[in-house]
Amino acid sequence: MTENYLNEYYEKDAQRFWAPEQGLRGRDEIVMGQMRPPQGTVLEYGCGSGSLLLHMAGLSGVKRAIGYDLSSNLLAGITAAAAKMQMPKDRVEVYLPEADRMPQVGDASVDTLVCVATIEHVINPYTVLDELNRVARPGAELICSVPNLGYIKHILDLIRGRQPRTGTDLPVSEWREDGWDGMHLHTFTQSSFSTLLRDCGWNPVSFTGWGSRLSGLGLGTLRRKYPGKWSGELITRCVKNK
Repeated sequence: MTENYLNEYYEKDAQRFWAPEQGLRGRDEIVMGQMRPPQGTVLEYGCGSGSLLLHMAGLSGVKRAIGYDLSSNLLAGITAAAAKMQMPKDRVEVYLPEADRMPQVGDASVDTLVCVATIEHVINPYTVLDELNRVARPGAELICSVPNLGYIKHILDLIRGRQPRTGTDLPVSEWREDGWDGMHLHTFTQSSFSTLLRDCGWNPVSFTGWGSRLSGLGLGTLRRKYPGKWSGELITRCVKNK
């Protein structure tokens, strides 16, 4: 029942994504800047419209690109976009996850993994991160991001008795339609996120932040250097423990 509800929600939510042919935007550009040049097999869990997935699929070193998302409409759009971009038919594969698992992907078969703005939406983060670890080769790289409850703006909201908004700009009075806080089921701090990753076999190598508000006032630099306090989102590069 819960999984069916989430599927229905994300089918409705799919309209907010842009066409993947439009290329990288915002967070995607930051994510690409954090990773080594992708090689071999890449996988994105929570691939949305496929803008990042198809960008990676088009890189010379990538032979196979695998995407997972809860929205069948988005997955169909990725397949259509890949054909429009004239990618080889066997280059891009997209699937619906099965209880947050990826049965189509073999053990230790993926070189680069991406899971951004997704872990906060799943029922059990351990299930997804364990599954990503299962399919990753020893030494594989994971770029992962989550909302940051330790963001100073959220701390000030809590002090004032206000509900922090980590997933939507809409007021709480409109969350019935938008989903509670944009359907964020979990929140994290840099410390708790690091603990979660290590527990699932991932070693966080670096952290950075992302956001566009007030960047011209120097907040962009603070977000990148001190994301634990100054960024609403934590983006980390991890390596699978050997």
